[in-house]
Amino acid sequence: MALLAEGILKLHWDQTVPVNVAHILKQMGVRLQLHNNLAYSALLSICSDNQAHIVLSQQLPTVHQRYVVAHALAHVALHHLRPGMSQVIHISEDFRLDFNQRHMQEANDFALRLLMPDMALRYAVDTMQARDAQEVAHVFSVPELFVKQRMAELGLAFARAVPRHQRGFTIDVD
Repeated sequence: MALLAEGILKLHWDQTVPVNVAHILKQMGVRLQLHNNLAYSALLSICSDNQAHIVLSQQLPTVHQRYVVAHALAHVALHHLRPGMSQVIHISEDFRLDFNQRHMQEANDFALRLLMPDMALRYAVDTMQARDAQEVAHVFSVPELFVKQRMAELGLAFARAVPRHQRGFTIDVD
């Protein structure tokens, strides 16, 4: 599953953050339609010709929409549905899922890898020295919860800030 998400990124990601999931969908031939009055987050359908179609609730906040689209794309990439099948996707406002269902857990893992690619997250934390989960969440346009989850998975931690009075300094007298 990790390799599949990395493969999709390698083929379709333009190396910018936040990851443009709409562009990835288009490159993969997945149709996306916004709908004003859905009773759920999205509806994913696989037509008889194997064409994937996502109907997304327009009422969701942008961060929520990005995750729902990445989650639906995960179901497509992981072949959780066969042609002629459809699935309602409901993601709560706090992004809780039923992790007792294996395919939901797999789709969540895939979506987080897609939205926060390893290399980009490591760069933000290690090289750019992001200060906290809120800062990284803003850069990747994801909830802080997802940043914490991915960082734990990758064994990453934020550098601890050194209090001003404990910082050393040097003066170059050349």
